[in-house]
Amino acid sequence: MKKKIIFSVLAMIMIFSLSKSIFADNLYIGGKLSRGVGNMYYYVDSTASGYTSLINNAVDNWVDTGYGWNPIYMAPVASNYATDMDFYAVYSLDYGVIAQTSMYDINEVQVTPSTTNWFFAKIELATSVINNYGNNDKQGTIAHEMGHGFGLNHQNNNTSSIMCQKGAGRIVYLVDYTSHNCINYLYN
Repeated sequence: MKKKIIFSVLAMIMIFSLSKSIFADNLYIGGKLSRGVGNMYYYVDSTASGYTSLINNAVDNWVDTGYGWNPIYMAPVASNYATDMDFYAVYSLDYGVIAQTSMYDINEVQVTPSTTNWFFAKIELATSVINNYGNNDKQGTIAHEMGHGFGLNHQNNNTSSIMCQKGAGRIVYLVDYTSHNCINYLYN
């Protein structure tokens, strides 16, 4: 009887550990910013200047999520030279896409974020789509894309996560507790 109980407990621990690691792995893209998030600089191109206050609000929310300390510190700069995150506006992307994030190495060559760390992230906002939303949804979309720039994956199974896509029903525009903790895990 003792052996059966011990085996059952071990099996439950293994199943819990396996499901926890699969879930945890799903929270992250695979790579991350190679320079970390502790002393970041971001640039807002003139094409995205109409979104500057929303970008600044999203930055401030990532820096101070309201859930305690995290390593993110970001400051705006007037040039995109050696920045960590750049914001641009374009008229449209793929059909219906509100915004997208691309990652690049130090030579400005786009990388595959699931297998490679990146030097900087480029966020593009599709004006033809994003302008159909209110300011909270715009800010939520910007914060969502910044999450990708940090290395976070979609969490479409949780509409209360900033990493849930708007098209999957995201109902928040501020960084959630899980996303905050993911940054701490990824960069500490």
